[in-house]
This record gives sequence, C-alpha cells and structure tokens, in this order.
Amino acid sequence: MIALYDRADVDRLSWPDTPDGDYARRVLGPLVRDGAERFIANVHAEVRALAVDGIVLPLVLADPSRGGTDSYVVSPTNHYVDYARREVELELGGSRVLAALLPPLIEGFRPLLRWGRIERVAYVNNWLLSTNLYPPLERAALRELRDFTAGAFPDRAVVFRSVNERLNAALLHDLLALGFRPVFSRQVYLWDPARTGPVPRSLRQDAGLAGRTGYEWIEAEGIADADVPRLRELYAQLYLGKYSPFNPQFTEGFVRAALRERWLTVQALRRDGRIDAVLGFVERDGTMTAPLIGYDRAVPREEGLYRLISYRLVEEARRRGLLLNQSSGAAAFKRFRGGEAALEFNLVYHRHLPARTRAPWRVLEAASRGAIVPLMQRLEL
Repeated sequence: MIALYDRADVDRLSWPDTPDGDYARRVLGPLVRDGAERFIANVHAEVRALAVDGIVLPLVLADPSRGGTDSYVVSPTNHYVDYARREVELELGGSRVLAALLPPLIEGFRPLLRWGRIERVAYVNNWLLSTNLYPPLERAALRELRDFTAGAFPDRAVVFRSVNERLNAALLHDLLALGFRPVFSRQVYLWDPARTGPVPRSLRQDAGLAGRTGYEWIEAEGIADADVPRLRELYAQLYLGKYSPFNPQFTEGFVRAALRERWLTVQALRRDGRIDAVLGFVERDGTMTAPLIGYDRAVPREEGLYRLISYRLVEEARRRGLLLNQSSGAAAFKRFRGGEAALEFNLVYHRHLPARTRAPWRVLEAASRGAIVPLMQRLEL
C-alpha cells in the first residue's frame, strides 16, 4: 500500500520507528510543510512524502513553468545543458579544443528538451541534494512506486536520481527490469575505508598538513546561531561562486535546520575565533556523502582548507566504517587520493508518456551510451 502526503495532511503521517523513518521525519516534515524554497532558494518544486512498505521517501514535483532556471537537482534542462556546460568549462580548461567544441554541442540539446517538455518530472527519493542515498527497496515496492507515481502524474516522467552502478547495483538492476531507462548523470568518486594497498602520496601529505595546521575542528555543538550566515557564505563562495549558481542555493534556514534537526553532521574549521571552512555530511545504510562544503577563498592557498576538509571526510569515513561518496568534480584531486570512479544514472520511466515527451529522454539515453559515458571515462572526469 502506498500513501502520499502533502502539506495539508503530513502531520497525520505515522513516521516509521526506524533510523530511516526518523531521518525522514526531521527532513521531510519541514520540506513538505514549509516548502523547499525556504531552505533552497533556487528550488521551486512541491515536495510530498511518499510512504511505502514502512519506508518514507520524498516525492518532488518539478515546476515545468521554470523552464530550466532552477537548480539541476530538480531541472533536467539545467542538469544536461547549463550545469553540464559549466562542468566542461571547469574540468577541461586545460584543453582548448575540447573546451571550445563541447559547450556548443551541449547547448544544442536545449531546443529538443524544451520541445519535449522535459521539465515535467516526478522525482522519487530526491532529497534535493547533489547526491541522494537510498534505503533498501524491494522490487515489489519499486513496482508499486512506479505504478502509483505514473498513475497519479500521467504527464510526468518518473525519475530516480543518483542511482550509482556500484553502490546501488541491486536497485539499478531492478529498475531496469521494471522498464526504467538509464540516462547518464555524472561520474562520481568513491573512497572505501576497506581498500588495501599503499596509502596514496597525496593523502599522506594531507595527513601531514592536518597534523601541523593552526586550525581546529569544531562540532555542531560549538557552532552558534550567529555563525550561521558565515557558514552559508562559505558554501556560497565555493559551490555557487567558483563552481555554478545552479548548485543548490542553501539558505540560512537550511543551515539552521541542518544544525537543529541534524539533517547533516556539521563541522567547521576555526582559528583565532574565526570560522573559515565548513562541511556537512549525511550517512545512510553504510554510505556517507557531503552536500555542504565551503571555505573562505580569500585565505591563502597554502593553508590548504579544501585539503583539510577532504582529509577530514576520509578520516570520518574510516572511523565510522562507511564508504564515502565524494560526488563529482575535482576529479584529478580525488583520484590522486584513492578515489575510484563510478557511473551515476538517472533512471527514467516514460512508457506512459506521449512520443513527444519521451523523445528527449530517448535522445539523452542514446547520447549517454554512445558518446557521453565513453568520453567521461576516457577523460577521467
């Protein structure tokens, strides 16, 4: 049985008495009641709570009227055109030819995506973060989710974001068996504390930096409410300023909720009473990932703030015995420290849609298989 709750009745939801249920209560309750925009400024989408077989997941209904102007976490156009162009520019800056050729090719997808109304999406298990972690889901539950969502929203593609070929192998297999189509999303990097072999030289150097730095790590308990604007600013400097404004634009409300409701495990680097870096990670079912990272870009590079953050995450993963999903970007940096590449897909169900709305997904799938994935692997992006 499946039940769907919106802001009018979410308070009547009986949250499962499990770690996943408690996490969903703390995160989804506010998102459904107060709206996503209060926490992420560039996400204009309706969030509902979807209960199935003792598990509660977010169901996110993208706003098609936005036309790709929202963050890539809710906009396929943004993901496959705007964000992709920026990633190419950043990662291939050293290759003049590719940096010149690829952005116009990527831009060429925009008219097709607009014509095919690709923004009409119902996302299952989209927590509005760069990387979504999944609880165990049986194939029977996945079939129910597919049929329910496609029936309730017959004009929308049903999409599972962040399905990782290594971390979610069983989920990927089941969704393919249920008629979902794999459309490439990103290449991410995983760090496994159980890995064997010599410690990479770059990681040893990071450990040395961590041992001699003048900064100290403080936990959430040592972070005051007055520090919240600084934490948000540090994230914005890195992910919105250096990388892309189409990353989730976390608000001060998001940061406060993350600290209060423990949406994330938040830590910060402080020296002489000043916070100059922040990280926030989430862990579920043996995996952790950090959607909140930032540092003061005015601090001299030799202080190594990003290296300190990266090493802290590795140490937390080792201490907790968790596999660390390092997400995408800074590919060479992560490879040199033992990160292993893994492909991530959007799994899309569109059989119930008219041919016009299926068309862009089919083209993206073909492009993924024939060109994008081989290029990403060859260039090690």
